[in-house]
Amino acid sequence: MNTKLSTTGRITILLGKQQAETGQRISPRKLAEQAGVPKDFIYRLDAGQARHIDLESLAKLCTALKCQPQDILVWEAKYAESI
Repeated sequence: MNTKLSTTGRITILLGKQQAETGQRISPRKLAEQAGVPKDFIYRLDAGQARHIDLESLAKLCTALKCQPQDILVWEAKYAESI
């Protein structure tokens, strides 16, 4: 069994949900400003390229997006069959 913690595309999805609810489009850059986190953190998370995630930054991001950490951090389990 191969497992992986993924963040790929999650910020984009959450920003889309927020736009649907509020009618306001928020860019990743604006989200970073609102959350008080570096914009590079947002872009790395959304691209699935974040190697380390600071829990305080994650908490700030969740507060700004009105979501839970599991909405951003997704545990993907892929089962590999042995031949």
